[in-house]
Amino acid sequence: MKKLFYTLSLLVAVLALASCQENEEAGEYDNWKVRNQQYVDSVARLADAGIDGWSKMVAFNLVDSVESINPNNNHYIYIQKMERGTGETRPLYTDSVRVHYMGRLIPSPSYPQGHIFGKSYSTYEFNEATDVPALMAVNENIIGFSTALMHMVEGDRWKIVIPYYLGYGELTSTITGIPGYSALTFDVKLARIYKYKGSDNSTWH
Repeated sequence: MKKLFYTLSLLVAVLALASCQENEEAGEYDNWKVRNQQYVDSVARLADAGIDGWSKMVAFNLVDSVESINPNNNHYIYIQKMERGTGETRPLYTDSVRVHYMGRLIPSPSYPQGHIFGKSYSTYEFNEATDVPALMAVNENIIGFSTALMHMVEGDRWKIVIPYYLGYGELTSTITGIPGYSALTFDVKLARIYKYKGSDNSTWH
């Protein structure tokens, strides 16, 4: 009887341990840094091979100049151009813009397509006929997002992948709640550029 009790106790302990391990594996943000790096690496391979229209772009350098890109910086964002605009100018770091956007984290157990942490869309689908683009200053964004904006013309629509070090960094954001080490993916369409010290009319019609 004692032997049977011992065997059953051991079995319960093993099952409990297995259950804990399964729960840990199913955790929303378990191994989050590693998972995010793997995601970015997979996109980087597509960009390096030029697959599905992916390419990489050197991150904006705040140290050298607010209007230049440092060619020696090996920190990249990754872009996929979905629509080509007809604009002729690109916003500078000091300009403001109107953009349609949706931002997601990488896929996780509860969010197979990635948790949406911010959007300008009135619903969960982009509808240019009814959605009002958000007004923002280029220099008020994370470096990765600013980098993309400064390479877009009005009408451009891009998918953007931003590594954590060009996003919100290693710590969980107290403002957005985005976990540390999060790579960010954006669907962005640049609708309008407002030049610094230009027209003060920022209304949208």
